[in-house]
Amino acid sequence: MNVLMGFEDPPSSPQSEYFWETVETMVQFNINGKKYIVPNSLPADTSLNTFIRENAHLKGTKFMCLEGGCGACIVSVQFKHPSTGQIVNQSVNSCLVPVFTCHGWSVTTVEGLGNKAHGYHKIQQRLAAASGTQCGYCSPGMVMNMNSLLESNPTLTMKDVENSFGGNICRCTGYRPILDAFKSFASDAPPELTKKLADIEDMMCPKSGKICTGSSCGQKCGPATEEIDGGWTVCNNLDDPLPNSNNLLVTLQDGLIWRKPTSVKEVFELLDQIGDKSYRMVAGNTGPGVYRLDRDYEVLIDLNGIAELHSTSVTDNGVVLGANISLTEAMALFYKLAKDKPNQYSYMKVLGDHIDLIANVPVRNAGTFGGNLSMKHQHEEFPSDIFLFLEMAGATVVIADSSGMQNEMGLLEYLATDMNKKLMVKINLPAYDDASHVCRSFKIMPRAQNAHAYVNAGFLVKVDKKSGYKVLEKPRIIFGGIQPKFVHASNSEDFLVGKKLTDENTLKGVLNVLEKELDPDYILPDASPEYRRGLALSLLYKFVLSVDPSKVSDKNKSGGPLMQRPVSSGKQDFDTDRNIWPLNKPIPKIEALIQCSGEAEYCNDIPSFPGQLWAQIAVTDRLATVSKIDFSEAKKVPGFWGYYTAKDIPGVNSFIQSPNPERHEKVIKYY
Repeated sequence: MNVLMGFEDPPSSPQSEYFWETVETMVQFNINGKKYIVPNSLPADTSLNTFIRENAHLKGTKFMCLEGGCGACIVSVQFKHPSTGQIVNQSVNSCLVPVFTCHGWSVTTVEGLGNKAHGYHKIQQRLAAASGTQCGYCSPGMVMNMNSLLESNPTLTMKDVENSFGGNICRCTGYRPILDAFKSFASDAPPELTKKLADIEDMMCPKSGKICTGSSCGQKCGPATEEIDGGWTVCNNLDDPLPNSNNLLVTLQDGLIWRKPTSVKEVFELLDQIGDKSYRMVAGNTGPGVYRLDRDYEVLIDLNGIAELHSTSVTDNGVVLGANISLTEAMALFYKLAKDKPNQYSYMKVLGDHIDLIANVPVRNAGTFGGNLSMKHQHEEFPSDIFLFLEMAGATVVIADSSGMQNEMGLLEYLATDMNKKLMVKINLPAYDDASHVCRSFKIMPRAQNAHAYVNAGFLVKVDKKSGYKVLEKPRIIFGGIQPKFVHASNSEDFLVGKKLTDENTLKGVLNVLEKELDPDYILPDASPEYRRGLALSLLYKFVLSVDPSKVSDKNKSGGPLMQRPVSSGKQDFDTDRNIWPLNKPIPKIEALIQCSGEAEYCNDIPSFPGQLWAQIAVTDRLATVSKIDFSEAKKVPGFWGYYTAKDIPGVNSFIQSPNPERHEKVIKYY
């Protein structure tokens, strides 16, 4: 369709700034191989999760936190990388993905992986066989996360598995059986584990009567793909054809515009055309999981189709990242460079390890460096790990504006820059000589994964290793979680210049200087200032201990390195008496498979009925004695039907026998 790239009437002059270009005007993508067109009548903030459940009517994909933290909503997606053109397979939190960013995607939900009609997938069978479900609400998300892990890395290890479920929360089963099920797919899984679960999962396909291989049951997904350690298969649904164009212009309800340009130039042409209209750049959209949007925007600019924002380049002098590179992609690049070019980029292993502590796998798959830094720009108090280690590494960012100018600046200057109608396009990281630089970063948080830091810290020091690790120039000592304005421990940086890190007096002196310049604020729910100050001092001490372990006493040596936890293991024993079977005969839970396939129905999966009402519990915010309940304001709300109190429910308003039941209707004891 020919669409004018502007918002006014077409001008008659051929020299006009407006031009004609073929763009798509509707978002199209596949779910389980079936093409869906997103109605332009949907609100701009409609999530992929909402579309899957309410428009595609697939209730196997659940929702809960709507913040990317619980994993109930995870689905697998495929799309072309905008820079390399390669197909990307990854898991995402469908609750955070705007459905209008899904143009050209292929989405697989738990129903598309396997079900009763077409046969269950090996992952679903294995989780059921391991007794990895209880209520089963989290199970579809667990299954889809594992599916994406296997698709992206068929030879993953048990450690990889254990490290990849920080974003999947189970509140009832316990993780041992879940991890047992998924570790059985690992390349280093013990044979006894794989065999045990394969024996238990010996379930017949409801169509063919054979063990389900993904094709023996007549599934439309075609022949099974390669077998890996016992024969799991990936269901590659035969997708309906999708449009090749990445260029998108959708006019939404109320005149809102969703625009997906294919170049930075088009971004600024659009910004010029919209005048004073409010706008928002959209990339991974993981930010609303931390800060809810506080307003509606008239123009949404989807940056996911711009190749240059997703590209990377590497020289012996530095690395250039497109601002839209995902955390997952950057993590893989950093590990590769640290391995392939250790003389210049060994410090990047520290950066990769730190990314592994940020959020969880699906969030890192979608979240971008530019988006994370933009959130730090908008919310100075945000404890950004990306900001911390980039500032530690002396990184710079390149900001483009509508004039065509590109300005390179440090991160602290970026935080103070007005970004109205400007765009971050690149992030530059320098090379550092491994022979003369020591780099460490730390993150102390409530949990080992998927949590913001109490305090995080980064240290980059140029030293003469032959002279007791003498500090040759001003080091970079960065702390997060102290207070928004505190980034560099500047006094401590100045103190260390020319001193030997392995000298005990240096350690005592710098700790004394740091303690004086630390002034943590106290804003709930942050940990106490005393605790955070102690953490910062401890992390500096830990850094110094790690620099040269040979100079550290045996008593203190363990304080330097990070603790490495081995792969966990567990065992469950139970008695059974064969003489009285089927009594006490162990069997897989009967409903486990429908829980793992999303076929189990929960309350919020039941379709709404005509005339259905929604109830909202009215609660108080303090202890008090009730004298009157006033519903007059509630009655003014559109759709108000009625209100009910304890007096409308027969019986006594108490769950215990009470000599004074009337008191329970007057006195608020809990809130």
